[in-house]
Amino acid sequence: MVVPDDEHGQLDVGALAELVDDRTRLIGISHVPTDGGLVNPAAGIGRVARAAGVPYLLDATQSVGQFRVDVEEIGCDMLSATGRKFLRGPRGTGFLWVRTALLDRLDPHVVEIGAADPDGTRGFTWKDGAARFATWEHSYVNVLGLSAAVGQALDLGLDAIGARTLALGAALRDRLEALPGVTTHDRGATRCAIVTASVEGVPAAEVAARLREKGVNVSVTVPRDTQLTTEIRDLPPLVRLSPHYYNTDEELDRAIEELAALRR
Repeated sequence: MVVPDDEHGQLDVGALAELVDDRTRLIGISHVPTDGGLVNPAAGIGRVARAAGVPYLLDATQSVGQFRVDVEEIGCDMLSATGRKFLRGPRGTGFLWVRTALLDRLDPHVVEIGAADPDGTRGFTWKDGAARFATWEHSYVNVLGLSAAVGQALDLGLDAIGARTLALGAALRDRLEALPGVTTHDRGATRCAIVTASVEGVPAAEVAARLREKGVNVSVTVPRDTQLTTEIRDLPPLVRLSPHYYNTDEELDRAIEELAALRR
């Protein structure tokens, strides 16, 4: 089932509560969708899931490393994330956290040497706990890189990182909205450091290319990566800016200046 949005454009927790029944096997949401800055009400969804006794999977790809994500506060049973985004780890890394009580209910999609023990009769037994999701081949260098990224985030402090990134996103969004011919497209009662915008009369790909020429690193949201949102909101490709804690106010000034010059 697809749950409708509320008046802020985020997932409607009340509508979800009405839709969940004894046929519901899993609730899965994206904490922060890839195509905009809204932050879905993950803790409210967790309360619905717990009340209904339904497992809850949170895709935290865009939120882990950007601000504090507490599985106990949220109430999810599974949380997946990648290492290469706001966590600033190596590409090709990621992790899955699973609540211990749920582990024995989950079967991996493939039997791997690292995940199961043969029983001598062409059968196998899953290994205990999270080991059943292990793979035999993996990059130790990338694992160490992910560990270093996690360590750095913890040393800096997730609350401090969150305060800085959210403030940068809000400041950038406000300044973009003040530029003639520039429109921001981020929804949600709570919004984060991901900022999406369009420039009147200039395709997003051209905006991104010209900004990169000036040393401003941005990306472009494309319909194939966000099919449901594109269909529902009828959005064109957008320029996506994602400031992080290491970005300076001067760098935001530069991005605004280049966008204003492009518009002129």
